[in-house]
Amino acid sequence: MENGDQFLRLKEIRQRIGLSQSTIYRMMKDGTFPPNVSLGPRTSVWLASEVEAWISSRQPAEREAWSPPPSPTRRVGEKKPPPLVPNEKGAEAAAKIAGVVGIAIPDGEVPSDQDIALRFPDWPELMRQRTAAAYLDLSESAFIREVYRGILPYPIVLGGRQSWSRQELDSSITKLLARKQAPR
Repeated sequence: MENGDQFLRLKEIRQRIGLSQSTIYRMMKDGTFPPNVSLGPRTSVWLASEVEAWISSRQPAEREAWSPPPSPTRRVGEKKPPPLVPNEKGAEAAAKIAGVVGIAIPDGEVPSDQDIALRFPDWPELMRQRTAAAYLDLSESAFIREVYRGILPYPIVLGGRQSWSRQELDSSITKLLARKQAPR
């Protein structure tokens, strides 16, 4: 025992090295951890110098310093395209979100919502969250908020995925409009 050596209790050792009590005692029994010193019938401690020596013996001599991974390279002036928001261009955005194929949109020309609606009159019977939100011309967060409020129907689970029925969405909107038009 060195002069001025401190005693460490089991709780302090566990905090320093991160091993459980049973693991520490098993390692003591195997001779791979410093033995404890009994101070009384129910008190045992370890010498801080022995525990520190054990910790430093466990650390590799040369260890590569950890560094965070490099950030992705981005060219100067490069702009990330903004995400397509359902309300951005009305039916055009909704059609893109719904995965409509075959709508030819010439560069620089934005067709009217009516024109796109005529090209794509039928929405799918079951829609995922993004498509259902676009169908009602809502953002996804607004769509989910209305579902939680009970204004819009809850989804059905089909194949492990949540889907909304177009008919249920239509009937909930019809009920909502009827409530708004009813005299009070």
